[in-house]
Amino acid sequence: MKAPRNFVNRYLLLPVLALGLAGCDTLQEVPDSDTYIFLDPEATLYVRFTLAPDLALENRFPDLADTIEERRYEQFYASMRSLAQLYRFPMDMHLLEKFETPGDGPVLDLFAIRWEQDQMGEINAVLRARLEKYGHLNTLGTFKQREMPSVMSNYERTEQVYARTMEDALSQMFVELNNHFETAAEEAYVEGVPSVGSEP
Repeated sequence: MKAPRNFVNRYLLLPVLALGLAGCDTLQEVPDSDTYIFLDPEATLYVRFTLAPDLALENRFPDLADTIEERRYEQFYASMRSLAQLYRFPMDMHLLEKFETPGDGPVLDLFAIRWEQDQMGEINAVLRARLEKYGHLNTLGTFKQREMPSVMSNYERTEQVYARTMEDALSQMFVELNNHFETAAEEAYVEGVPSVGSEP
């Protein structure tokens, strides 16, 4: 008797997803380097986004899981573009598609540990961010946002809350990311040039 397609997919998919999640845990455990990463406004920042899979949904409704994942990526890309303009981010930013390899430059790694609606109906976004450059690593932190949709919310309004929670978490991340540009005083110190207003 031939096993149902969903049954086969379930047991083929689980080891692959488990391996992916194990890889994410391994990356999380990599210690920060002693070298503080400064960003160059003349360079390009490559942004890689990873969304933790909903294993239960993947197993039961794989097509729906794919549709939701695609929607979340769209919301993430839209938020990143909007916030880059809002914060006047001073360097080019390339948002990597899934499986796209970053170019020669710093990489901003963003992992959505959670971006889901819990049993109480509250939508939670938990985002871990780190900066990589030529073998060095700086953890920016974990950024969280939660919001309870209105009781009268329909699908579209609930989706707006999903987008808003991620945008708020990313907004916190941008504040930290902007600290990785040298101030005039730092640049002068590195180059050995007295900063403005310093004693001769």
